[in-house]
Amino acid sequence: MIDQTRLSRRRFLASTAGGAAAFTLRNTASANEKPPSRRQAVPAAPLAMWALTGTLESDDVCRQLDAYAGARWGVMLYPRWGLELEYLGQAWFDRIRFIVEQAARRNMEVWLYDEFTWPSGHAKGLVTRGREDLQAQLLHVERDGRSRVASVAGCANLLMPEATRRFLEVTHERYASAIGEFFGTTVRAIFSDEPSLAHQHRPRSAGQTGWQLPWSAAMDKALGGDFRKRMAEVSDVAKWPGWRDYWSAYARTFHDAWVAPIADWCTAHGIQMTGHFLGEGSFGSQVAFNGSLRLQQRTLGIPGIDEISTRTDVNRCEALTLASMSELAGRERMVEVYALGPPSMTLDTMRKMVDLCSSCGVDRYILAICPFDLRGGFFKREYLGAYGPQQPWFRECARPFAEYVAEAALRARAAKPLGVPWPSDEALWAAAGPLPTHSDALKAMTAKFVTAARQAIRARLKPDPVAGPVTTGPACQDLSWHFAPKGLNSLRLDQPALTILAPPGKAELSVQMQLVRQLRINGKKVDLNAAPKDQQFDLSYRRLTITNLLHKGENRFEADLVETKPLAFLPALILWGDFAVDDKGRLVAPPQTIKLGDWRRQGFPCFCGTGRYRTEADFTSPPARLVLDTGGYPARVAVNGIDLGLRPWPPMRFELSGAARAGRNEIVVEVTSTLGHLFVADRSPAVGLLAMRFEP
Repeated sequence: MIDQTRLSRRRFLASTAGGAAAFTLRNTASANEKPPSRRQAVPAAPLAMWALTGTLESDDVCRQLDAYAGARWGVMLYPRWGLELEYLGQAWFDRIRFIVEQAARRNMEVWLYDEFTWPSGHAKGLVTRGREDLQAQLLHVERDGRSRVASVAGCANLLMPEATRRFLEVTHERYASAIGEFFGTTVRAIFSDEPSLAHQHRPRSAGQTGWQLPWSAAMDKALGGDFRKRMAEVSDVAKWPGWRDYWSAYARTFHDAWVAPIADWCTAHGIQMTGHFLGEGSFGSQVAFNGSLRLQQRTLGIPGIDEISTRTDVNRCEALTLASMSELAGRERMVEVYALGPPSMTLDTMRKMVDLCSSCGVDRYILAICPFDLRGGFFKREYLGAYGPQQPWFRECARPFAEYVAEAALRARAAKPLGVPWPSDEALWAAAGPLPTHSDALKAMTAKFVTAARQAIRARLKPDPVAGPVTTGPACQDLSWHFAPKGLNSLRLDQPALTILAPPGKAELSVQMQLVRQLRINGKKVDLNAAPKDQQFDLSYRRLTITNLLHKGENRFEADLVETKPLAFLPALILWGDFAVDDKGRLVAPPQTIKLGDWRRQGFPCFCGTGRYRTEADFTSPPARLVLDTGGYPARVAVNGIDLGLRPWPPMRFELSGAARAGRNEIVVEVTSTLGHLFVADRSPAVGLLAMRFEP
């Protein structure tokens, strides 16, 4: 903020009851201080939010690190549901050290994540274990101004410096002991994810007449020790102007008790504090969840925001948070992105999200999530974002995506602030009342700001060239396409019976070990423990060769399942093989030819992989280019054996000069689908060689 705003805050705090106490908690990280200097050669690689699950065996770790290093990605080490090691136990730190050592050998960038899953600040309950005095406190306020203070079991009080010291002891200090020699080189940052209290994630209950507010002794002191007494003496507590005192004290106390000590610890240890805060999307939620978003963001070494909904349309984007990033010129700025998926998301959507964020100065991208294995889907069932090696496109497209991010980072670092005037914190606090998220004044301020910010962002974005839909040209309509998967077709098995009209020559079965206790195939019991881990697909599955167990007619897959209903994002059984599927769900022989259009309607309803189309075309005069519609999914083209390259995203336009010739030409098109086309095929977009045309 500019000096005038800083001075008005100083005058405001000095004029409120307890304001001076609030300001003296800590005044070494004012909103006007200079940001940390940027290193001369800051990397720009995307970072996989690497969800660490299972036991993290060395060979498996190294294979995935090789994949990320080959794509020129870094990794953030993110403990997640499905982890089979004790979080922050000795085995956990042994594995962390191994991972960091291996990453260093591969010259990879590593960030740490400071919590088990989310939200940050509690160390999976370790902060308050045996320390009830560090539990979070809530100030329950009634309409008449009466209040009481109650503790929140298992939840750390982020407004207590003592709780923060304990959090640092059980997390950061132990990471420093385990891998401190890599700090500032391989390990560059520690990520804090929406540090907050449990009650802040729950909506206001229907019919609730009072309010629940974060509280601590430091808050009480900042408010002069008489805040509750003053409340009890007013006739209409909902309209009481004293709430601005509360929110000003809350912003500073949260900053001084939690944000600043962790940032200082990171600076002292040669790394950066990074992450983002809860409730960034409106002025009301900013006040409610962190008091002052801009104050908290400016303290982070690498400030960040959240855009997990992936809204690339400027009319729907998180304009307020993007605007906040644009104000922090000259610094690394981070976004956590894509987490809500869907797993069928195109790389084109991912690219457009990079364009949107980079226009506002964001140069670091955390791809949430990239699972070590998919077992976390047993615990997190609502959605799936997956951008790691389980995606069929990863092998060929992850590196072009990284190159695109690196180019966008250069643009981001030259981006200037949007220039939209920000309301002062004092104005926000004065309009907040006891429930900022319901404040009509703050809603109006948010709407006005967002409208202006979106207009400013829209002016910065270079629109993609407007191209009409690809229609199949006359020269392509009569072509006969031979089609086959590069590898094996796939089919999730959610029913015990499968009719086979043509037994496949090769059949394999992936079995999800969290879901399947026992399995019989056509009456024969399968020894699941003897089956190897499925390194071709995902490590949380075991993979069986079952060609000889299948026969023509009805086949039975009798699984003793932990869950009675299929899980959308974690199939219990996946069949792989050289088969096709007819419109009645029966296995048939693969077709020799296929029409242009969605391959899911032509024998491959759940195909997760790369499909290879081949045809021959006669040209009197060779065309200049070939244009494809693949549904936005990656495509590679070869003509007469000459590789014309890979297109990870549209436009799918391939120049034919030097490849096409007069007479007979062989044309090969490869299209790659996604994990979503296997898991939730009916919810996923059309995929395949949908249409094509030759251009002169």
